[in-house]
Amino acid sequence: MKIGISALKFNLEDALNICKKNKKITHIEMGLDNLEDIETLKEYKEDINNLNLTLSIHLPMELNTCEDIKYIRNSWIDFICKMDDILSSNFDIKYYNAHLGYIMTSRLDKNRQKYLNNTVEFLNDKKLNQKLNDKFLSIENTYSKKGDFSNVGNSADDFNYIFNKIENNNVYFCYDTGHDLINPSNYDKLYNKTRIIHFSDNDGLEDLHLGYKKGILDSQVFKKIQKINPDYLILEMNFNDIENTLKYF
Repeated sequence: MKIGISALKFNLEDALNICKKNKKITHIEMGLDNLEDIETLKEYKEDINNLNLTLSIHLPMELNTCEDIKYIRNSWIDFICKMDDILSSNFDIKYYNAHLGYIMTSRLDKNRQKYLNNTVEFLNDKKLNQKLNDKFLSIENTYSKKGDFSNVGNSADDFNYIFNKIENNNVYFCYDTGHDLINPSNYDKLYNKTRIIHFSDNDGLEDLHLGYKKGILDSQVFKKIQKINPDYLILEMNFNDIENTLKYF
């Protein structure tokens, strides 16, 4: 299991400094919102290589795999493919991680299956699968507070449905402990599909990205981690909490 931390464009240098100080950390999951942001990542290529860090990409929060307008949904596929074209000439990207997306709550309540089928179609896309055939795509559980728009993927049922329908064997599950605290669901049946864990704590109400022991996360989570034995454990938390949280791994 590789232990990693999450980073964004504005705090990548700080993330690399943490990696320099703590050799337990061997991976960075980088959030990229725009193709232009790759230029920032390139500036740190030498540092990433010198630290022997592996790299993955967290795709934009705006990405919507269940989007009902097919043209827009396909534009996200084009975005991922273009991003991979640029990145692959400079980095060895291990995986891409994504949230499923969001739909107007009133529409989602009436026909959730319709939007899950949009996600299945997205994940089965031939161009996307050919582009990412040397890496994998992970889909992450999230939470929803039932406003005008609701996130899809806040229940194990959503993922069980998707994994039973998709033909692409290169799609896996990312279990987010913090999101599960806000919208609890039984993800046990997805253990065999889980290759990534996003680890953080919170108060059960807000996605605070706290370190362990600063929220309500139960110690039973370590039994889950041991059972899952993920390829990547990403500490998706405030940088000031990383050192103390690492003591538990």
